[in-house]
Amino acid sequence: MTYRVDAARSRVRKQLKRIPKSDVARIAAAVADLANNPYPPGAVQLEKDVFRIRVGDYRVIYKVFEDEKLVLIGRVARRNEATYKGLRDLFRTK
Repeated sequence: MTYRVDAARSRVRKQLKRIPKSDVARIAAAVADLANNPYPPGAVQLEKDVFRIRVGDYRVIYKVFEDEKLVLIGRVARRNEATYKGLRDLFRTK
């Protein structure tokens, strides 16, 4: 069963604009693969239904909604001390 992949907020698109194009291509391929398998080898569970995958120096943080078959991308960032801060707020609905 395939999942729909979407960005949680327009902030994700802005984050991708600041990343070099060669890295964006690798990240886009990894995100597209999440549609077929939202739990790939190497994915780390951060919280209930919240995971991260590593793509080079970047981390893609996402939440899986099994009922809706949806993978929601919350953040794409280079790993640093702020990468994993505010996870609860990433997927909060307004």
